[in-house]
Amino acid sequence: MKNHLFFIKIIITSILLAAVVPTFGQFRTDAPHQNIRESITGGPVIPSLLDAQNFQMNHSFSMSLMNMGGMSVGVGAYTNSFSLALTPKMSLNTQVSLVQPTMGGMQNQGNIFYGVGLNYKTSENSFLSFQINNYPTYYQKPNQHFHLRDY
Repeated sequence: MKNHLFFIKIIITSILLAAVVPTFGQFRTDAPHQNIRESITGGPVIPSLLDAQNFQMNHSFSMSLMNMGGMSVGVGAYTNSFSLALTPKMSLNTQVSLVQPTMGGMQNQGNIFYGVGLNYKTSENSFLSFQINNYPTYYQKPNQHFHLRDY
């Protein structure tokens, strides 16, 4: 239980650091004049971390049904995968899966599985990946979306 809380604290701290590090401030007098039409048509420059080419989000939903000895077992799963390219060689990936099993018409408590990974492309043919997740060994994790350029 302590390890579970420790990993949750690490994940929350990592997310907060990732959100705080790219922020910057400016005085109100230094802010350039912008209107909505210019923003939509691409007038002002968007910071590179928020550029749509740097992130990718995928959703998936699956359902399975099995019958064993007259007892039906069903599983529904929703997975959200998010990938953010921090640099051309480094990316941050997260996955969250909501899994709801049912057995014999009774609904069991759902499970939430999550994972976060930091991937670094060291050379053309190799990469390093650091990942933390709570997916059980019998559950196939969603695809890891390595959002590294030229990969």
